[in-house]
Amino acid sequence: MRMIINVNKNNYYLHFLLFLVNLYEILLIMKLLLKYFLILLNFLLLISYSYSKEELNIYSARQEVLMRPLLDLFENKFNIKINMISAKANQLINRILQEGDFTKADLLLTTDVGRLHLAKEKNIFQKIDSTSLINLIPKNYRDEENYWFGVSLRARIIVYDSNKVNESSLKGYLDLANSKWTDNILVRSSSNVYNQSLISAMTINYGESEVKKFLEKFINNFARKPSGGDRDQIRAVASGEGDIALVNSYYFLKMKNQDEGEKIKHVLGYFPQDSIMKTHINISGVGVIKNSKNKKNAIKFIEFLVSNEAQKIYAEINYEYPIRKNIMLNNFMQKYNNFEKDDINLSDLAKQNKKSIMLMDIAGWQ
Repeated sequence: MRMIINVNKNNYYLHFLLFLVNLYEILLIMKLLLKYFLILLNFLLLISYSYSKEELNIYSARQEVLMRPLLDLFENKFNIKINMISAKANQLINRILQEGDFTKADLLLTTDVGRLHLAKEKNIFQKIDSTSLINLIPKNYRDEENYWFGVSLRARIIVYDSNKVNESSLKGYLDLANSKWTDNILVRSSSNVYNQSLISAMTINYGESEVKKFLEKFINNFARKPSGGDRDQIRAVASGEGDIALVNSYYFLKMKNQDEGEKIKHVLGYFPQDSIMKTHINISGVGVIKNSKNKKNAIKFIEFLVSNEAQKIYAEINYEYPIRKNIMLNNFMQKYNNFEKDDINLSDLAKQNKKSIMLMDIAGWQ
């Protein structure tokens, strides 16, 4: 009897020991499964994060350093990472064309309506339906089919040596053909889109025959062979190579505001106008790329650029003018914002570009 009890007792311990062994093995298996589950979970989360990460890729003809305050503001406000590639406008357009369906570009940001129109002609933009953009951007500063949108304004102005020229002698653009300016006008090449757009605007305002006559006389008033950029024309006026020059307003305003050594103190700005044409206005603008992978973010960025806050920052950083009215600028910019703007539709102006190039070539404007 005693032996039977001992045997039962031993069996009990044996079963309990086997139970513990099995439990240990189960725990080891569960631990291993948990480890693989966590690895799989982290992998899935990583994939999910990479696909859900918000970003925006901008190809910009404007330097990133000039745009950075706006980019930072947008990134912080919307939690969207902006990647920017900066280069010349034509280089960026060609790059987008070459990249085709595989382009990473979501937006093209560039200067002058002529370049925006070229991009549209190359079929790299897509039509955008945004009530906000249509309501905020004046009709004459956006594409008639909403393929591109202006975000800031610049004027094509005359700068002059105030030691040699009295402001009262300055008139509208047609007056630049007057013989009183013989050998005194500085201007860059006719291949420059800023000059092409000016001639397009003049053709719309004055008519083609009048512009032909203007160009024939205008080129005889050049102080030197057209060369350099707008800044070079301003420096040439300052050094006495010529009395007046045609330049974009933002080049002059930036140089003027940063002129600590007063090297161009005697160089002043004039906004041309006559009874027919007021000061020629152009834009910097943007379009959403046809193959954009982040279309919603691209539209959000354009809408951000025309907001009150961004309009003020954009204008003051780049020395341009807001696309919208009633945006209060700093004292320096406000000082140069009291002029009458030509109000032609820039879509119509862009269509004149090829004809303007032809007229300039026939006249001999190099």
